Amino acid sequence: MTDTLSKNWQGRYSLSDGTYFTTGDDIEVKLDYNHWIKTEVKHNRKDYYLKDYPQLQMEGLIARKP
Repeated sequence: MTDTLSKNWQGRYSLSDGTYFTTGDDIEVKLDYNHWIKTEVKHNRKDYYLKDYPQLQMEGLIARKP
């Protein structure tokens, strides 16, 4: 499923079907109209982030589980 990420009640980023991502999970995010980027979810004791894009906010990204 491809969907927009939002933070769920557990503080994890999830898709609308309930699929969520936590530390160590692979994720694909769409950073432009044509390219999916595969990376990994990490946690820094404050929030989750994308391993290869630590400054990018996950909330609102188009994502899918690979």
